[in-house]
Amino acid sequence: MATNLWRRFGELIKPPSEEIVTISQVYGDGTVGATTVSGGRVRLRSAIELAIGDKAFAAAGEVRAKAPSLPYHELEV
Repeated sequence: MATNLWRRFGELIKPPSEEIVTISQVYGDGTVGATTVSGGRVRLRSAIELAIGDKAFAAAGEVRAKAPSLPYHELEV
């Protein structure tokens, strides 16, 4: 059986972590401007149609999917 070295290498590295972003700008070149939960700003590639204010899952410089707009609560223990 042949060994696919590229696949074995891919299994060694961790997949990019996903985060939830809020869309702040929509550009005409297939990218969007977004704000992260921590307040950072990023520009992401997007193959799906998004509007300003939408929430989305982002990883590795691109929008993966729309995210539901759920309320965010932070509790201090």
